[in-house]
Amino acid sequence: MTHATKIMNKQAIVDKIEVARQELSDAEANVAQVLRELKGGVRADKSMIGQALEAAFAKVKLANKDLVDLQKLIESALD
Repeated sequence: MTHATKIMNKQAIVDKIEVARQELSDAEANVAQVLRELKGGVRADKSMIGQALEAAFAKVKLANKDLVDLQKLIESALD
């Protein structure tokens, strides 16, 4: 593996980590919002809660996929 390839792999890993961290942070914020609404005792619209939970779930799924991709990048960088 050339030095340039190692640098590119390192940057790809760093980029994937940042994307995954942002997605997880976004998902956490979405879930926290829904939990605040539920704990507030206000009768929230079920469709609004469902949409927020669906958005949070989609972000978690995407973050999980990015972390799997990251694992593959790390494994290939270590070869």
